[in-house]
Amino acid sequence: MSFDRVTIVGPGLIGGSLGLALKAKKLVGHVVGVGRREASLRAALAVGAIDSWTLDLAKGVQEADWVVLATRVGLVCELGIRAIPAMKSGAILSDVGSTKAEIVAMIEPHVRPDVHFVAMHPLAGSERRGVEAANAALFAGSVCVLTPTPRSNVKSLETVSAVWRALGAQVATMSPAAHDLILAQVSHLPHLTAACLLSAIGDDALPYGAGGLRSATRIAAGDPELWMDIFRSNRRNLLETIERLEKVLEDVRGFLSVGDDAALLAMLKSAQQKRQSLEAGAPEAQTPRTLPKAARPRGRKGR
Repeated sequence: MSFDRVTIVGPGLIGGSLGLALKAKKLVGHVVGVGRREASLRAALAVGAIDSWTLDLAKGVQEADWVVLATRVGLVCELGIRAIPAMKSGAILSDVGSTKAEIVAMIEPHVRPDVHFVAMHPLAGSERRGVEAANAALFAGSVCVLTPTPRSNVKSLETVSAVWRALGAQVATMSPAAHDLILAQVSHLPHLTAACLLSAIGDDALPYGAGGLRSATRIAAGDPELWMDIFRSNRRNLLETIERLEKVLEDVRGFLSVGDDAALLAMLKSAQQKRQSLEAGAPEAQTPRTLPKAARPRGRKGR
């Protein structure tokens, strides 16, 4: 599957990497970059992530077969709603936001019958930002989550799935709600925890932090405003995961208070096994059975 023209709105780390990957795999004829700052778009052009650029959103999307919103979560809905009226018939609109329920709920009512919305989240990235950090191989071996609804167009969903597989990613399909619950646990809580850990360390102790502290807090170097958008958008699920973490910490406090070394050791061993399973590689991506089932898209020609 290939596109004549793809427009990436916000060609930074993820958007720029997508542009580079599509071009490297010869899945696109021309990539247009759309943004708010000329300097950023010129940088994307310089690294080869895009072939042309414009500051005009409507102009940038009007001829695209696939429009990808690769901005921070707080801007995705506004830009998507503005882009839809200018998109050509049959085009696909997608986003790469780290939360999905809010984005899908806000954009889907504005989608025209002849434009197809496929919400997605490539689970890849870095604490670095900007197109200078973009990498054509960023998505190889990763997972991309698609979150269809009953209004989704089956053919467009299959097209986007095929593209991600061609880029070397596994594709998982689940509901927006399931996605947000999972990401609260495996992405949003870890980032918040890393920030809290650094906040709990005194300034006088920080100079003695070595490799362990750096590894445990690397992700806290990410863009604070970007993460604020994510936390706000997924607030309810994040609060639930914080409660789960608090319960674990309360248990550990109890183990230490009464000297229950066996219980503490069991917890450490369990954590070690989970960490080793991460090193071994992620299992094949699939819809989680313990979460809300993914809405099955209907085979309709409209949205």
